[in-house]
Amino acid sequence: MQAIGQLMSVGRTWSVEPFSGEGMTEPLRVVAFHDPPYISVVRQGDGSYHFDGYLMDLWHTIARELRLTYRLVALPGGGYGSMDENGTWNGLIGELAYGRADVALTWANLRQDRAQAVDYLAAVPVDQYQNTFHVRQGTGAVPQITPGMFSSLLKPLHMNVWWSLLASMFVVSWVLRIALRYNHERAERRETVADMTWGTCFLSSFMSVVGQGWASTPDSLAARTATIFSWVLGILIYVNYTANLISYLTVTTVDKPISSLKEFSEQSGWKFALERGVGTLNDWKVSSSPYERELFRRVSQRDGYLELDGSDEAFRKSIEPNVLVYIDVKRLLFTLGDNACITVPLLDRLPAKANAYIVMAKGRERLHSAINQVMRVMNQAGTISRLKARWLPGGQDMCAAPASGGFKELSLGDVLAVLVLVPLGIICSVGLSMLEWLWAKCQ
Repeated sequence: MQAIGQLMSVGRTWSVEPFSGEGMTEPLRVVAFHDPPYISVVRQGDGSYHFDGYLMDLWHTIARELRLTYRLVALPGGGYGSMDENGTWNGLIGELAYGRADVALTWANLRQDRAQAVDYLAAVPVDQYQNTFHVRQGTGAVPQITPGMFSSLLKPLHMNVWWSLLASMFVVSWVLRIALRYNHERAERRETVADMTWGTCFLSSFMSVVGQGWASTPDSLAARTATIFSWVLGILIYVNYTANLISYLTVTTVDKPISSLKEFSEQSGWKFALERGVGTLNDWKVSSSPYERELFRRVSQRDGYLELDGSDEAFRKSIEPNVLVYIDVKRLLFTLGDNACITVPLLDRLPAKANAYIVMAKGRERLHSAINQVMRVMNQAGTISRLKARWLPGGQDMCAAPASGGFKELSLGDVLAVLVLVPLGIICSVGLSMLEWLWAKCQ
């Protein structure tokens, strides 16, 4: 082990030669914007700025170990850094790329386009991120009756099962009708043969599936064999459907007002919330998806766009109804606490977590190497982990669902499709009665 100031190297011995400054004649220009808890930039009454936060403590340690002099510069406009429509970098990346700053205290994701403009201090990531789309959960209002609502009645069984069941009903009814029609006259009563037409046989097979008895049953062995298999099929389907339906209704699900970017683009009055200068904007600009290109248009033209400027008020607006926000949920949790748990991911499949790094201007190879070296030692000594524990508590686990009492109370939305079947059946019955009456009048 070897001491480096107040730090201790572990394992491999690192060079501890003091940083020479590369002939610097002026202090380093270190730029940051208000992005709590990573970096807090608060304007004082005298016009100066107070800097605090996780990255501020991390930078203080790095500067002390390397004996760096620096000047902190606030960037009120903020933004991590993305390309404008004319190809110009903005935000922190722009400050570094165009020589207005030397180091940016931020947690920037590693992107190829950014790497061409700035250098990443990639020896040790300062954190991980998982940006994705979030929406506020359903409000619990009475659901509307729509044709798509009845699709929930089919979900307990796969669509292939429904098609196979329909085919089985046709086959059973066909076999039953053939067995009745062509059996020996002494094996089957004429009344039964006359009553059980093709339509009656199909209706009987359907009644078996829904657990209902038949008005009449055949006497012949062949027809009764088909009947028995029809009832066995009905029992198996009835039991499995009921069990899966109960499981489907009692499993806790998330009620989302929309479930895709396509649906978001079709909504009127919705807003899109995004932090300033998110690098993904560059991808949306040239995306093959028209819905992602629409997001870029909204942001660039500020059409239905809610800018997240780091203030508590902006974050509170991002979790209001009819707002789609693209963010790492822990950013909301840091600011809003448990209130952020009212949001849920828009997409079922979440992106993988990725590392984020501090960035600096190009052309400072020795400074770049020296900072990376100190960060490796700090990581080995556990300094970075302790700073994270101090400034970045909690995370997605704060929204973990509490243990339930073993069941889910069914809501009106869960059983509405079932309840609507009763009045729907009455309407259909009345309509058919009128048609039968008209048919009888015409005869």
